[in-house]
Amino acid sequence: MSPQFTASYRLRPNNTVYGTASRGFKAGGFNPASPPGNEAYGEENTWNLEGGVKTLLAGGRVSLNASAFTIDWKDLQLNQPNPFVPGQFFISNIGGASSRGVELEVQARVHRSVDVFGALGYTRARFDDDSTSSGVPVGGNDIPYTPTTTATVGTQVHHRLSSGIELFGRAEVVSYGSFKYDDLNMEGQDAYALTNLRVGGRGKFIFVEGWVRNAFDTRYIPVAFAYGPLAPSGFIGEMGRPRTFGLNAGVTF
Repeated sequence: MSPQFTASYRLRPNNTVYGTASRGFKAGGFNPASPPGNEAYGEENTWNLEGGVKTLLAGGRVSLNASAFTIDWKDLQLNQPNPFVPGQFFISNIGGASSRGVELEVQARVHRSVDVFGALGYTRARFDDDSTSSGVPVGGNDIPYTPTTTATVGTQVHHRLSSGIELFGRAEVVSYGSFKYDDLNMEGQDAYALTNLRVGGRGKFIFVEGWVRNAFDTRYIPVAFAYGPLAPSGFIGEMGRPRTFGLNAGVTF
């Protein structure tokens, strides 16, 4: 059973508070290959709580949203490297874990043709004290692939040349805090940021836009897995997408 409860209350026409509580689960199963004693794994259960406020300020020109959340896992399922077969993984129940955090979003129209926006998030996601991985205690370690901080800041502009033609542009910087690749917290990715740009024009029936992702060609490794002695660092990963650019065009009706 996965119940969910949600409530909201409008304090004023432009201010609303809300809260949500839900329970979720992930079914257990069997591993096609694993070390002895790990042929099967049990289901995972979670409780999720979130509450926050949504508000409009300055006559609706500023939108401000803030929220806090908590997630509690029981019998968390996690991919584990097979110590007997490098590059092979199996699923195991690690134990308990929790994630607590806050998020803040703001968007403002500073001019009739210019919007600015930003978001900031903080997350503390760690294994419970009694959690173990392949017989090794991991209590207090960070949950893999969970940056402590995330942030976005940017602007978008639009300018109407005539009743049927509009120019537009968007620039944003997305920042990710450092995070770990594995439950033992042996290796991880340092903090990095990506810059994305987009500019174009649209008419009544057609649009054309050019874009650049990772404009400054930041080098990062978003995913890596333990690979034992076959890899110099003990991990094997894939570089993140380098600077890419392109052109889109289309017809609308």
